[in-house]
Formats: sequence, structure tokens, C-alpha cells
Amino acid sequence: MPRYQVLCRARPSDRGPSKEESEALQEALDLFNGARHLAYLQTQSELQAAFIADLELTAQSPAEPSPHEALVSYWTEQGLNKAAAEGLVRKLEKAGAPLSVAQLNAKVQRLTRIVPDLDLAQLVDRDVGVLDTEPGVAIRNLVLLVEAFPGKEVAAIVQRSPRLLYAADLPTRLERCLELLTRLHPARERKVVAPVVAEYPDLLYRMDYYTHVRMIDELPIEIQNMFVLADQGIGFLHRYYKRAKNNFVADTSDEEAGF
Repeated sequence: MPRYQVLCRARPSDRGPSKEESEALQEALDLFNGARHLAYLQTQSELQAAFIADLELTAQSPAEPSPHEALVSYWTEQGLNKAAAEGLVRKLEKAGAPLSVAQLNAKVQRLTRIVPDLDLAQLVDRDVGVLDTEPGVAIRNLVLLVEAFPGKEVAAIVQRSPRLLYAADLPTRLERCLELLTRLHPARERKVVAPVVAEYPDLLYRMDYYTHVRMIDELPIEIQNMFVLADQGIGFLHRYYKRAKNNFVADTSDEEAGF
């Protein structure tokens, strides 16, 4: 099969794209957006099917709660040590939702099908609420995370912050946090702050307390350190992006400004 290459030729700076080229570009963008929407629908359909199958299995499971020892044994089989399993069973009992092993396993298998790379035992140990994740919310949230953090492993993000799987307000929360950090960060670019939020997804909740700040320097040191480059401190971050905007031309006003 022949191989093709797309070659780009430089255009004189005094000419803009022709009408035909603009139309071709718009057509390509429309095709891309259409393909992305179809991929979303396919993903949604597959995840809904997995949810339905497992919900039916859960509904058919025995309703009588299993003994405490049986539940502890189940979680040790999922990879928790005895102490952690005991603690998790106590948390589930305290939550007031006694389960049989069959019901519990159905819920775990449901989550495994949706996000197969999760360490489910550790995830539930961190937040027992994920066991009762509402199907439509989980499907929507996974898609939102994929779109907000392209190229990042959604399973790893959820593992670090399990409540993102069932957060009903995730659409507005994502936008609010990313918009605020983009405004505070010296780069003023979402593509710069988004990977940091993916690495520290609890920022989606922590930033609710700092909507009043005017500069990244006013955030707690712990949060500032999430954004610094090469462990150089917040001053270096300001200098770096100031020079980046000037194509890295040296600017002696940095020292005068105290950066």
C-alpha cells in the first residue's frame, strides 16, 4: 500500500488563507468534532451496558447480609491486609448499608468493568461512597475527565480522588477550578495548569477556599509547590513565563520587580 505525506509550504506573511483553504479547514474541523461526538456516544453506550448487566446481577443477589468475617475475608482476597480489611468492613457497617458478599462482589465487578485499571480495594477503602456510584453520573464524569485532561490516565486520577467518580457537580467544579488557576498562573494558559490538576485532583475541591486570591503567590505554600519548575520556587516560575512570553529574551526588569 503506498504511503502518503502531507507537506506544509511556507506562505508569504502578507497573504492570508484563501477561501477554499478556509472552507477545507472548517470541513476538517467539522469532521473531527463529529468523530469525537460519535466516540463519546459509543463510550457512553458501552459503559451503560456494563452498568445494566451488573445492576441486574446485584438485584438478583441474596439480600441477607453476610457475616462480618465473610466480608473481611472478601476484602483480603481483593488485596487488603487483615487490618485494612477489618477497618473497611467497619466503615461499611457504620455507613448503614449491610451487604452480602454476592452483592458486594457485583458492585466491585461493575466498577472494574467501567475503569478496569483501578485498584478497587484501595479505592473503596479510601471512599466507600464509590460502591453506590450512580451509573449516569459515573459515565458522564469519566468522559469529562478524559476531555479535561487529554493524554492523562483517568484511572489514576480517580484513584487519587475517588469522589470524582460520583461528584454530581463535576462539570461546574472542573470549569471553576481550571478557570481560577489559569487566571492565577503566570502562564495564563489552561494547558499549563490542567496537567497539574490531573496530578493533584483534590485541587478541584481545595481551590473552593481560594477564589478570592489575586496571584498564585497568595496560595498556601503546599499548593504553590505543585506548580513550581525544577524546585526553583515561585519567583522562578514568574521569571520563566515572563521570558517565555518574550521568546526568552533577557529582561533586567525581573530583578527590579523582585522576581
